[in-house]
Amino acid sequence: LDTRLVVCLLLFLTLSVDLGFAFGQNKDTEFTFLLPPGATECFFQTATKNGSMEVEYQVIAGSGLDVGFTLISPNGYRLVSDFRKSDGIHTVDPTEEGDYRICFDNSFSHISEKMVYVEVIVDGPEEDDEDDEDWAALAEPEDSLEYKLEDIRDTMDSVHKNLERSRQLQTTLRAFEARDRYLLEDNLWRVSFWSSVSLLVMVSVALTQIYTLRRLFSDKHRVCT
Repeated sequence: LDTRLVVCLLLFLTLSVDLGFAFGQNKDTEFTFLLPPGATECFFQTATKNGSMEVEYQVIAGSGLDVGFTLISPNGYRLVSDFRKSDGIHTVDPTEEGDYRICFDNSFSHISEKMVYVEVIVDGPEEDDEDDEDWAALAEPEDSLEYKLEDIRDTMDSVHKNLERSRQLQTTLRAFEARDRYLLEDNLWRVSFWSSVSLLVMVSVALTQIYTLRRLFSDKHRVCT
């Protein structure tokens, strides 16, 4: 029994180290920035060869909720070009080795600045077959444990991917919520402003009518008979 516990502990430590290296290949970046009016901002993301990259952006605040988007490869080729869109998701698979340029354009707006949320997900290349063979050799120890190491690794890998995807969806939903909140607050300010203006006009018209009627019926001249 003690021997089995030691074997299980060693295999679990080996599994944890391998999964740590495997999950470390995923590079997720998310940030929010202000894009000044009439300006263009570019960011660079390093990618490895034969990997994958996903770029998602959303305009959270700003007049029109639109922005220009461009994705340029390390060789200088324009892969994606969006004009005045509020959001977008673009995937590059497979990627080239080098720095990808991610640009946002607000040159068409000379007054309003834009708040943009950006998320970049970079996945490294898949593992070689040699690593799979090594795992296959470790999967079946001599005393045949109840659960195979390969099954545990696949399960943990699947759980990690599902949790990562859930986190990405929650972040996207928070960005949508922030944009909707901005729209509601902006609409509330407009409704309140124009309601106040309408109320002021109505009160002014009512006072003017009352004053006019009083002037019509107030005759100060006396008629002698």
